[in-house]
Amino acid sequence: MGNTENKLADKGSKYWMQKIVNDKTLRIRLEKKIGDTPLVWYSPLNCESYKEYQLKESKIISNVLGLEKKAFEKQFDFWPSNGPHWDAIATSADGRVLYLFEAKAHLKEIQSKLSATNKDSISIIKNSMREVYQEITASPQGDFSSWFNKYYQLGNRLTFLYRMNQMRLPNIKNVKLVLLNIIDDKTYIPVPQAEWEKHYKSVFVTMIGKTEPPNNVSVLYFSGR
Repeated sequence: MGNTENKLADKGSKYWMQKIVNDKTLRIRLEKKIGDTPLVWYSPLNCESYKEYQLKESKIISNVLGLEKKAFEKQFDFWPSNGPHWDAIATSADGRVLYLFEAKAHLKEIQSKLSATNKDSISIIKNSMREVYQEITASPQGDFSSWFNKYYQLGNRLTFLYRMNQMRLPNIKNVKLVLLNIIDDKTYIPVPQAEWEKHYKSVFVTMIGKTEPPNNVSVLYFSGR
């Protein structure tokens, strides 16, 4: 999702992410798909006007990651200060597994380009992405340019995922990325599961040279009927 305005949405992936997190029945359905229940949810919460958090915010730095601000800045210097807004953030009940969510309701949402204009920021981003690309790509068939020219949002999420799993975070043992896709979204643009699955295979082949997602990435489908 690209819209980070803090209010109740009425359609699409933003609507569904908000609804799932704040509705007990839907939330349990998602947690069962993930295979970890109950989760502790930090965003987007209705009591906080559905705020979507960046990792750099104090609530996440201290309560979730267990870091001091200076330690956070040092460990996350692989990225400019303005990092991604995550569609949802949760942890396992014991706080040891961190779940970062990216929600989509239609296929075009997956496509995005790097929009930074500061040369230093662009250099930091591309260098960090390239390092991760070289670590996780399966073959020479992976196309690094797609990480910033076609699937930038997914590319930066994969970069954060990989780098965070290399860190020593006081509270976190493992970080997982959940790509949550709405099937047949009745509020916006209906996409059947078979079409989602076909599309993701193509995306991963382009980005990393194989049809399966990288380690610690789950591609989940949730009915929007």
